[in-house]
Amino acid sequence: MEFKEKLAKLAEKNKNRFQRLEEDKRVWISEVKKLYEDIENWLKESIDCGHIVAEYYSLQYIEYEEFIEQLFIMELTLGGGPCVVLEPTGINIIGAFGKIDLYLRGHKDEKVMLLLIEMQKNKLEWELWRSSKDHDKFPFNKDTFEKLLSDWIDKEDKISE
Repeated sequence: MEFKEKLAKLAEKNKNRFQRLEEDKRVWISEVKKLYEDIENWLKESIDCGHIVAEYYSLQYIEYEEFIEQLFIMELTLGGGPCVVLEPTGINIIGAFGKIDLYLRGHKDEKVMLLLIEMQKNKLEWELWRSSKDHDKFPFNKDTFEKLLSDWIDKEDKISE
């Protein structure tokens, strides 16, 4: 195949790439915002009584300009002590639609990942990955999040004793 033929084939293959990318960015922004709303709803009682403080900060590293304008880092301060960080990293993730790093401030090296996985056509779900091993992957929901937070509170208590 000659250069011009290859180029024409490549152009045809990527014809709708821009539209797909724009749609992927829109979906990512929407899914992250919905996740943050879900988390605030799961923790509403603790937030309302002041045991958890939820704050939002600008992304420091961005993949696309739209993300800096519409997405934020969520930080949850637990009981006036440890701070849990949810930091969106983007949509160019192998094996997932997108990824959020989830870690206890000061322990980023021990982060876990929230991966947005396409389970079926147009059906996305969040999974908590402690590692890439199958036994370390969990559906991300209120119960798994509270268990993770509880484990991290225990860890912080041991460190501060």
